[in-house]
Amino acid sequence: MARTRVPSEQLNFRSAATGIHLLDTYLEDAEMGGLTLAQLMNKLFDASTGAIDAFTFTYDNTAGAEKMFLKIGEDGATNEIADFTQLFADLNAFKATALADMEVKRADAEQSSDEARASELDAEAAQAAAEAAQLASEQARDLSQTYANQAFQTTPTVIQQGILISQLHGSLFDGSTL
Repeated sequence: MARTRVPSEQLNFRSAATGIHLLDTYLEDAEMGGLTLAQLMNKLFDASTGAIDAFTFTYDNTAGAEKMFLKIGEDGATNEIADFTQLFADLNAFKATALADMEVKRADAEQSSDEARASELDAEAAQAAAEAAQLASEQARDLSQTYANQAFQTTPTVIQQGILISQLHGSLFDGSTL
């Protein structure tokens, strides 16, 4: 029996995203680098899990060499894409500076607290001294008032005695040549 075949140049592939393509040309364009479409897909996906396996990131965390690397595909070269060495050194320096600053501020706060306590004690001592001075002042006022009262009470007597003495003195020496 004779069969009629459609040449591959007449088979069209309709893509909702890119339009109509000749199937033969479309499949040939999918083959790159001399690899079949299946080989290319194996480079992108893990054959057993189906997970995307095109990129591999690795990180080297040895001291002084904190770097990130990227490998594309199974047989691609591993390339350094980021060096975090200076970043981590800067972060450690900033951390050390911040901790030192915090310690200085803590010591300053402690000193301020001690000085505030000392000022409070000085204020209490000054208040006690002021109260003692006020009491001494009141006692001195009362004593001076007492002496003033005594002097006021004896003044007429003293004046009288002075007059009497002067009269006696004047009579004793009245007419004397001494």
